[in-house]
Amino acid sequence: MEKGGWSILLRFPCKGATVRLEGDANDYVGKCLSGGKIIIKPWENAKYKSEDNVIIGNVALYGATSGTAFIRGIGGERFAVRNSGATAIIEGVGDHGCEYMTGGLVIILKNFGRNFAAAMSGGIAYVFDQ
Repeated sequence: MEKGGWSILLRFPCKGATVRLEGDANDYVGKCLSGGKIIIKPWENAKYKSEDNVIIGNVALYGATSGTAFIRGIGGERFAVRNSGATAIIEGVGDHGCEYMTGGLVIILKNFGRNFAAAMSGGIAYVFDQ
């Protein structure tokens, strides 16, 4: 897919489904991800650095139970809230990332906001803090 704002198509990806998006997406990307794979990257001719710009909206991967997400850019607030088994690699997240996380793996390659991992009781978060 090539377009902006495709969050509705990126919700609830199930096992065996792979969704690739070139562009950006709104809130709730990967909501209840349950075995699928999400790959998001900026447009090929983008005139901005993905690692410095928000490419997906708030509350991405909310309630994810399994699957993977690869995001080349920054996510909004509350990234991977209630994640209980999904794996995600992202360049940065806003405030409240990994809040209430009980399982899964999140790798953040650059920046993260305040209140990170509040009430996180399980899973693993690797953060590269420059």
